[in-house]
Amino acid sequence: MADEDQGYGDEQEEQGYGDEQQEQGYGDQEEPQQYEEPAQEEPQYEEPAQEEPQYEEPQPDPEPEYKEPDPEPEPQYEAPSGNAETVNTGYGETDITKYCDDLYSDNPSFDYFYCTLVNPKKGLPDLQVVTSAKGGLPALVAEMKQQADKIIFFLLRVNTYDDEGSSRAKFIYGRYVGSKVKFMQKAKLTPNLGQIADQFAVKHLSKDADEDMKDFTSEKLAKEFLRIGGAHKPARYDFGGGDVYNVKK
Repeated sequence: MADEDQGYGDEQEEQGYGDEQQEQGYGDQEEPQQYEEPAQEEPQYEEPAQEEPQYEEPQPDPEPEYKEPDPEPEPQYEAPSGNAETVNTGYGETDITKYCDDLYSDNPSFDYFYCTLVNPKKGLPDLQVVTSAKGGLPALVAEMKQQADKIIFFLLRVNTYDDEGSSRAKFIYGRYVGSKVKFMQKAKLTPNLGQIADQFAVKHLSKDADEDMKDFTSEKLAKEFLRIGGAHKPARYDFGGGDVYNVKK
């Protein structure tokens, strides 16, 4: 009996120990923690980064394009007004040789003379002097502009001068056929042009003309003289009537 009691007591002690363990275990349980949402951090404001300006080499100003200066306009040629001064020589109107000799002389009575055909319809080389006059190229041009229905042959004297003071005479022979001259008259004249020209013994320049007289300016004629002239180059050409061309140096 005594052994059983001891065992019972041991059993109770064991049970008590277990209860104790249970009580201790219950007491050890922690209360559940409260859930707290994590605090949201406010976004930090950041100043936008300022880009540093990149250094650029300054561009040089473009050089202005070089332009050749416009040439100064050459002065327009203006011929002196033509005022013919008729000279009565007393020569016979058909004596072409005497008129030529006078114009070729050192002291001529006139600057130019001009002739027409004695019989224009036949076209023969016989000539008659219509006018001998002073007034030079301007006067001759003025007269020829009024002769659109005529066939005329003229001789003009031009005096040249150099820087040394010497002078020479040049002669322009003109074959003038106006625009109103009939075709048949021109045709009959053509075979006799050589005989007509031979009556003017000295002539340095021969030119055709009509009432426009467009090539009869002192500048154009002087340049033609220079083109066909020799080594002796004049300093100026005097065409009479105050019309003088100075040669450019």
